Amino acid sequence: MSSLWEQRAARNEALFREVNENIARLDETLGGASYTPPAFICECSSDACTDHVPIDEETYRRVREHPRRFIILPGHLDETLESTVETHPGFLIVEKKGAAGEIAEQAS
Repeated sequence: MSSLWEQRAARNEALFREVNENIARLDETLGGASYTPPAFICECSSDACTDHVPIDEETYRRVREHPRRFIILPGHLDETLESTVETHPGFLIVEKKGAAGEIAEQAS
């Protein structure tokens, strides 16, 4: 059984992913190519984090293909909830594990 903290953290991450999905849809609607790329929000487990992640749209879409994967800033990794899948300059792609991963899948 997952702890209340794990459930809350996973819900926070899913909420940030939903916000980023709305940003991506807006970017697509506006045409994307003629202006500055969208600023996605860090999808870490901290409900206080609203830091922006420097990521291109193609990488963002690739991460979204996996419901357990999230984009976070270096230093925001919580090894009790996730493991690093890819390391990039300025951001990490992580995969939620255990209860956090199950909640992420259900929320996608």
